[in-house]
Amino acid sequence: MTAPARPPGQAESGSGWYVYGVVPATETPEGLFDGVDGVGGGTVRLITAGQLAAIATDVPLAEFGEAAIAENLRDPAWLERGVRAHEAVLQAALAALPVVPFRFGTIYRGEDHVREMLSEQERLTDALDRVRGRVELGVKGFLSPVALESEPSGEEDAMSAGRRYLVEKQRDRQLADEREALKARWAEESHRRLAAVAEGATANPVQSREISGRDEEMFLNGAYLVATEREPQFRAVLAELGRELGASGALYELTGPWPPYNFVEDPA
Repeated sequence: MTAPARPPGQAESGSGWYVYGVVPATETPEGLFDGVDGVGGGTVRLITAGQLAAIATDVPLAEFGEAAIAENLRDPAWLERGVRAHEAVLQAALAALPVVPFRFGTIYRGEDHVREMLSEQERLTDALDRVRGRVELGVKGFLSPVALESEPSGEEDAMSAGRRYLVEKQRDRQLADEREALKARWAEESHRRLAAVAEGATANPVQSREISGRDEEMFLNGAYLVATEREPQFRAVLAELGRELGASGALYELTGPWPPYNFVEDPA
């Protein structure tokens, strides 16, 4: 939605509209974004077309144009500030009404372009209906580092160094295979039971330790669209999984509610 890149070193002039997502125009309460700073510190406002409204902030293209964003995305501090502001705006909206979230960095050239998007994309109404009265919850499942550990047998003490090395390598391979099988079994069982009490469910790729920030191996990275009245039931199923599998080394982490990125098409 941004303009073509300009020659190197030449910043774009003018401004564009940073769009966070779409909400029902007639349901948005007054003062919903009071005290909420938008991306780049700008004011959050609504651009309306018919029954839909885009949540937007006027931003300088010198910072948010196509070439500028491509460069700024390489700056971790800039990216973190922007993502935090993006999510804060969506969370404020999510507390009051259904939201179709847009990905970070969605820019339109002018209000007319935003209204064109709203008027031409009828699927937005269907997407709002899909998430109405529902929240997205995330569940991550982890395998404790001590799960399936085994102690060397006394027989290994009498082995030669070479033989003992081969036996240890064989045991390590066997344990690794068992851990992978256990993670797959727990992932399937956990996702099946959680999905049964959700309106929608998706199993995303598991994250590495570097991304998750935890020492444990992740076996589940699930997202669930849960009706608000069924959230206690969902939490009860998760607690039950924790009791049943926790003794064997399963750990669960519940996050959210989140904007329902996993259950709407990206309309931008």
